Amino acid sequence: MKFIHIADVHFDMPLIALSGNRDLVKKRRTEQKKAFHDVIQFAKKENVDALFIAGDLFEQKFVEKSTIEYIISNFQLIPEVNIFITPGNHDPFIKNSPYAVYTWPDNVTIFKSEYGMISLEDADIYGVGFEDYEMKDETISQIKIEDSDKINILVTHGTLNGANHQYHDIKEKDLEKFDYVALGHIHEKKIDNSNIIYPGSLISCGFDEPGSHGFVYGEITKESCNIEFMELGYREFKKIYLDVSNLSNFNEALEKLNLEDDIYEVKLTGTRNFDIEELIESMKEQHKNVCKIKDNTKVQHHFDEIKNEENLKGVFTRKMLEQMKTMSDEEIEETYKIIDIIYQMMS
Repeated sequence: MKFIHIADVHFDMPLIALSGNRDLVKKRRTEQKKAFHDVIQFAKKENVDALFIAGDLFEQKFVEKSTIEYIISNFQLIPEVNIFITPGNHDPFIKNSPYAVYTWPDNVTIFKSEYGMISLEDADIYGVGFEDYEMKDETISQIKIEDSDKINILVTHGTLNGANHQYHDIKEKDLEKFDYVALGHIHEKKIDNSNIIYPGSLISCGFDEPGSHGFVYGEITKESCNIEFMELGYREFKKIYLDVSNLSNFNEALEKLNLEDDIYEVKLTGTRNFDIEELIESMKEQHKNVCKIKDNTKVQHHFDEIKNEENLKGVFTRKMLEQMKTMSDEEIEETYKIIDIIYQMMS
């Protein structure tokens, strides 16, 4: 039996990391849809038997009608593939959920909180889904395997061996009866030698989801399970640091930045020798994929000379240097900014 396992697509979620950048938000939403379509096309090309979607396919509170129609239209492209969905804490099967309101294709099964089972030729597929934004039941421990000679697969959304009981805490000991466990909820992939797998989010939705993203492609028999992580190759969220200490102007800084097409948060560090605001404005104009810029630079001051001045600036400098001896690195960075402001006021 061949299958695909995805989770945490989060269609129409507020992309907080891109807030204030409408163009990037629009592009990322388009990339989400393309990535989903890539999965559907792969399923069709490889003639997979099942597609497991382990929760948080969309955002219940924000999802648009056109997005649901897009999902359904993609499912209709693979009528021969059995699609199993377990709603998560972001897309629970509540009264006004699209799961309840829309007509879904015949090849789609949507599980609820009381576990269900669908029997295929070679495998029995068990599923447990959210019917509210929280789920504290220990339903999985109650599942009784009906045919141990068949491949038994569980699809669900939750936290493996977690302590956060409101988001479906799953005990590993309750999963031993399954040949494969398709999980969702954790956005970082967990793919190891076990049969308990998190594919991670389909594509990254923020700087807290670094690295490559994609889906799991597998082939399973009663005796073995071979899985492969399929990277989709869409743009990543990356945090980078730019030390401006040895740069004399903003053009040199822009050249050193050398950005590609990913989405960036840039943290400026070091001692600046030029107008840093000019660099920040230039970055915003020339690099539309930079959505956050943090200025942690400091002005190069000759403290050894200034502290010997017999004036208010000298007195202030001596006191600040004395206080900085007991400060942490973060406190020193903030103190440099305060010194810059005070020096400007004294000028």
